[in-house]
Amino acid sequence: MFDVIDITPNDPLELAEQCMALASAIIHIDQTAVKESLQFILHEKMATLFSALNQLEK
Repeated sequence: MFDVIDITPNDPLELAEQCMALASAIIHIDQTAVKESLQFILHEKMATLFSALNQLEK
């Protein structure tokens, strides 16, 4: 079976780019359900980004 989901850790720059893309999509989408789903994904990506940045400081 194919591994559809990539679970490799992302570097902070890649995570920041993903957050920017999600934020842009959220702004431009009018469908409430899609917007809420993207907001949830953005929240998870931001938490991962902050965690990755915190690890760099240590």
